[in-house]
Amino acid sequence: MRDPQEVLRGVSRKEIWRYLGYSRIRPDSRVDGVIDSCLEDLLQVSEPRAVWRDFVLRSGEDGSLAVVRPELDGLGQEQELVEMEIHSRSLSRNLEGCGRVYLMAATLGPGPDRLVRRAQIVHLSHTVFYQAIGAALIEEWCDEVNREIIREGRERGLYARPRFSPGYGDLPLELQRDFMRILRMQKEIGVTLTDSLLMTPAKSVTALIGMSGTDRACPVSGCDACARGKDCAYKREDA
Repeated sequence: MRDPQEVLRGVSRKEIWRYLGYSRIRPDSRVDGVIDSCLEDLLQVSEPRAVWRDFVLRSGEDGSLAVVRPELDGLGQEQELVEMEIHSRSLSRNLEGCGRVYLMAATLGPGPDRLVRRAQIVHLSHTVFYQAIGAALIEEWCDEVNREIIREGRERGLYARPRFSPGYGDLPLELQRDFMRILRMQKEIGVTLTDSLLMTPAKSVTALIGMSGTDRACPVSGCDACARGKDCAYKREDA
């Protein structure tokens, strides 16, 4: 995988504009100057980290999905431990034909949150810029992690489906608790979960990536998997 800071510095300016709401027009030079300044601030404080693991994927007759981990019992016989049970038509469509699935989590660390809190006190207008640029940066980092997972899968003759996050379509946000437990996110990458199921640091993402033996065109971006489709104001232009 490339150096995380190198990855972040390659963030698309168009993505930043999109998160700021400039979907059809280009911002003027004054706005671009603020973007440059806020982007540099965020690059200085971001500490990208990620964790991922792959599992066997089982489909139930009722359309449910199970993320399972093979293990040996006391007699040395292999059995399957169910790590996560999922009921989601949207995800089932996304993972159709997949026999394995990756769980991933990525974060920019606490630095961006501190910048936002400081801006709310000393420079309120910069808050919007930090939030938008931070959103573009975490997506850039997730794309890089996604590419690494795709490479791992290809080495085993497997092909990835678009990543799909809790909260997309009908995939419940409650699954964040399972991600926290299975990936040990607090220990591995310093991410915790609030009672309202929001991750801290805020610029953190979890996702599932299905793996199939059948090759199929698959962009790294997760937009294809989102049920909002063309109705989403933040949809990528190329997705």
